[in-house]
Amino acid sequence: MSKKDISKEEEILQLVKNTLTTIARDTYTPPELSHPLSSDTINQIRNCFSVITQRQQELARARGEEFNDRPHFIDETNDSFVISLDDFRGPAKKED
Repeated sequence: MSKKDISKEEEILQLVKNTLTTIARDTYTPPELSHPLSSDTINQIRNCFSVITQRQQELARARGEEFNDRPHFIDETNDSFVISLDDFRGPAKKED
């Protein structure tokens, strides 16, 4: 997808997502210290990420494209596949 194919809405969504990611990185606090953001604010940021990603998926589907916004290594091959963690759990854990 070229830069021209991206709508203004998608550009704004990506900008907000990048800004929230930077805020999360800049405010990272080791577990033994108290976080500068309240737990309510952290949950609101998580909800924002969720809504942004859902809208990006909707826009991609409307264009007929697959939305797979996941990081990849430069040398990663395209023949990778996902293995479910349920395959490694005992029978009691699968039902939860």
